[in-house]
Amino acid sequence: MYTPPSSSWLAISTLLLHPAYAFYPYSPSSANSAAPPSSRSLGAASSSPLTSNTRSLTLPIRRVPTRRQNAYNIVNSRDPTQPNSVAIDQDGSDISYMVAVSFGDSKEEYHMLLDSAASNTWVMSQDCTTEACKTHTLFGKGDSSSLKTSTEPFNVTYGTGSSSGTLATDTIHLGPLSPTLTFGLANNVSPEFSSYPMDGILGLGRGTSSSSASTQSSDTPQIMDILTSSSLITSKIYGLHLPRASSSSPLDGELNLGSLNTARFSGQINYTPCVVPSSTATTGFWEIPLSAAAVDGSTISLSSTTPRTAIIDTGTSFILVPPTDALALHQKIKGYSQNGESFFVPCDTSAIMQFSFSNTMYNISTADWVGKKVDKEDNVCVSNIVGRRTFGEAQWLVGDVFLKNVYSVFDFEGGRVGFGVKVEGVDGVVGTTSSSEGGEGGKGNATVTSASSSATGTMAPRSSATSAASAQDQKGSGAVGLYDDAPLLLLAMGAMGASLLALM
Repeated sequence: MYTPPSSSWLAISTLLLHPAYAFYPYSPSSANSAAPPSSRSLGAASSSPLTSNTRSLTLPIRRVPTRRQNAYNIVNSRDPTQPNSVAIDQDGSDISYMVAVSFGDSKEEYHMLLDSAASNTWVMSQDCTTEACKTHTLFGKGDSSSLKTSTEPFNVTYGTGSSSGTLATDTIHLGPLSPTLTFGLANNVSPEFSSYPMDGILGLGRGTSSSSASTQSSDTPQIMDILTSSSLITSKIYGLHLPRASSSSPLDGELNLGSLNTARFSGQINYTPCVVPSSTATTGFWEIPLSAAAVDGSTISLSSTTPRTAIIDTGTSFILVPPTDALALHQKIKGYSQNGESFFVPCDTSAIMQFSFSNTMYNISTADWVGKKVDKEDNVCVSNIVGRRTFGEAQWLVGDVFLKNVYSVFDFEGGRVGFGVKVEGVDGVVGTTSSSEGGEGGKGNATVTSASSSATGTMAPRSSATSAASAQDQKGSGAVGLYDDAPLLLLAMGAMGASLLALM
């Protein structure tokens, strides 16, 4: 069993002790050694303007480095061939996913965190004088003549930070769509945001923008409400494709509003109805029943008879599950070890994590759930599945570590979440299948098998075990795990947005 030395454990715990309702800062010692942006950006053909004669929209999702005024590890994607798609850039870390928007007649571009667990939208204000705002693109009256401000306050409180300001209304430009939206203008942002790239949050949660519990003012329609009521899209639904940085394919990512991109997945979308919230703290989440969880086809035995649920959250980088469940998963991994909430596994493990929704099992690639090496001399890597209770004792918080393996669908009208198997060739996936016979997926990607809802026993094995790629292939680019080239402010708990962001 591997026990990290105290110095290593300090660095690991700084990254992985994810407080509930919090962004968590991590600043390695090499944070200030970045080269100038001009020496670190890779050129590519520019994207063509987004045009469409249909009532659906595809937006770029931008993965960006952690400092707007520091060096960017940007890899520019080439133009996609899919209609209504826009090429994206990525930083090689798979930490945060953003969309680029503009407001009113402003010419500035703002990067908004794509958050499926928050229903509200806010952006940092031009009037913000706190230190954190100095590293971001700000918006205010001087930027748009159509901006209408108010004195109504809004407040966002996180476990390790906060943002507050006033409400405003303006046109928000999402590609060719330009709805009028009420959102927050943040004029006070806490220091935790100094090293984080987002200029604000684009809320795509299930509920309307929440009201203050103290004032009980009327709810504010969120962006999906506005797009639908304005007939800019015909269906209140969106599809999401998140690529991984370590892919050998040209990198791309897209958010499809109003319709799905059927070229992104094979077979059918398998839907799971959302559960009735167990408390007001989780109202508005995309929360669905978890049928089972397994490792290489062997299901884990859950310690409680309480059915497990999963909150599907694009704003969370990792997977956070109750400690006993996390232990049960890692006990299936040969050579695992544990220190508090964090787990460690051999870097060259070929074990495939699997989650089942509506009795359909989805693989999670080792490229995603296995993080970076703890020490250069050892074959020990940190797991990106963390033993942390975030809300209820039976609730799992399922973030990008899982979502990179599937095409995800969020259906407001149906009150359901769907997943599709990524097609062959997307993100380096080889030979995936949507049949009940299972199949071999590249790095364990998104293979679907029929699954029993039982929490014990053994799943039908895949046709052959998928070997993990080499540690250098999976982790040398810093796709996930411990990072050593830029200061990070991790989205350990993006789901807090739905319960903590209040427009008063």
